Amino acid sequence: MDILFNYYSNLTKPLPEAPPKEWDISEQNFSLNGPIPVNSSTGDKWICRCGQSKNYPYCDGSHTKHNEDTGLNDSPLKVEKGSETVYVCRCGHSKDKPFCDGAHSILKTIEIEKENVGIKAFIRYTFPLIPFVFVGLYIKKQLL
Repeated sequence: MDILFNYYSNLTKPLPEAPPKEWDISEQNFSLNGPIPVNSSTGDKWICRCGQSKNYPYCDGSHTKHNEDTGLNDSPLKVEKGSETVYVCRCGHSKDKPFCDGAHSILKTIEIEKENVGIKAFIRYTFPLIPFVFVGLYIKKQLL
């Protein structure tokens, strides 16, 4: 019974609070599937910090127009040759722009939970009960 109680207790927990959007990232660059690793072992890399580059995560100069349109002062970040691999955010919710801080994981959890409605929710909530029902019926049959 504890297994069932724990399972259903976890299902009724409230959704985590979504982290606020910290910076703009274009629709073509947006993703909740984790950061983009940038390895600078072959040379210096210029990382986009405006989120608008067509060559994301690398800078293509899009920040110039983006800065004019928004009044911001974004510029690329230089990652020097031989530096450690850096992980560039693709969701725009990281507080450590342009680096990933894991905010996409919370957003993805919220998105998945919002999709768990209708038949998906029915299956998710009832499927774990099936073995207990059959065991109960088996025991009842054995006792009669």
